[in-house]
Parts: sequence; structure tokens; C-alpha cells
Amino acid sequence: MAKAMAKAFIFGGGGHARVIASFLDVAPVFVVRSLEGQAALPGSVMSEDDYFRELPSGDAYLGIGANAARELCASRLRDAKVNMPPCIAPTAFVARDAVIESGAVIGAGAVVGSRALIGRDTIVNTLSSVDHDCVLGALSQVTAGVTFGGGVKVGANCFFGIKSAIVPNRTIGDNVQVMAGSLITADVEPNVVMGGNPARLVKRIG
Repeated sequence: MAKAMAKAFIFGGGGHARVIASFLDVAPVFVVRSLEGQAALPGSVMSEDDYFRELPSGDAYLGIGANAARELCASRLRDAKVNMPPCIAPTAFVARDAVIESGAVIGAGAVVGSRALIGRDTIVNTLSSVDHDCVLGALSQVTAGVTFGGGVKVGANCFFGIKSAIVPNRTIGDNVQVMAGSLITADVEPNVVMGGNPARLVKRIG
């Protein structure tokens, strides 16, 4: 009897979900909030309601870019005991002693250096570089072309705009947003937006 192929379920129907599908070597099932008005996707589609009703066998991936929506979806999946492996692009480099936690995504051409840790459900996008001994907290988003020098420590729920950079051995608090093209040269307190070169406080959050 032929062995059944494993299934992969990708939550989301936008660009990030399609990117994850391009990394996988199995045909994905996209899981979306509603089938009504859903644009064509490169695989089969099912609704979130049907997925959580049936809990079909197979790994689940978070194809959702927005941090808050990704967190909610990840929480539902973990409560349902669904397996959520990290998703690593075939063209990414991840050091053997780096740690990539559950639900994280490492994009095409990205580099994760020795002893770095990428927290759960965090996205490291295309051509970004996370150098040795960095720690990126959970539910953060690193957009394309971001550079972290060695030993940077980042809290949870942070956002790094395109081509931003952080010099080595800096600490960034929770819920920090770094604007595109900014250079972080000093430690950053939690709950702020930073921008410029060198980056300065733009505003406080909440």
C-alpha cells in the first residue's frame, strides 16, 4: 500500500502565505477565515471553521504577517495541540547551533548565525542577517534586508522596517517599532517607535 503524503496547512491567503508555500515540498492547504470572495491560491483551500472543527492531521504554518493576528492564530493552534514546526527557506543559512523555535519563518537568502535564537512565531524575511549570539523574541517581524550585529537582544512583538540595522551588543525592549532605513546605535526602551540614522525616539506607543 502506498504511503499517504503528509499535508501542510498554511494559515492565511496573502503574500506571506504564498511565500511559505514556495518553501515547502508538499502541496499546501491554505486555511482562510472565509472562502467567500477568496482569490485563487496555488493549492487547495479550507475555512478556519472547518479546520478547527476537523483538526486534520498535518503540520501547520503561520502565513499571517500582522503580529496581533499571527499571535491569535498561533494561540488557537497551540491550544489544539497542533504541530507548528519552523519554516526555513531552502536558500537560507542557519548555523547548526542556532535555535529556531516553533512557528518561526526564515526567508529566502536570510542568515542566522552561530548560537542565535529566533523566538516562536517570529519572521526573519528575505536577505536579512541575524549574527552570532543574537536573541529575537517571540512574535516579532524582521522585514527584508535587515541586519543585526552580533549579540543583539530583542524583546517580543517588535517590528524592523526594510534595511534597518542594529549595531552589535544592543538591547531592544518589547513592542518596539524601527522605521525603514534606521540605524540603532544604543539600547532601546520598550514601547517606542525609533527612526533615523542614528535612530532617535519618534514616539511612545500606548
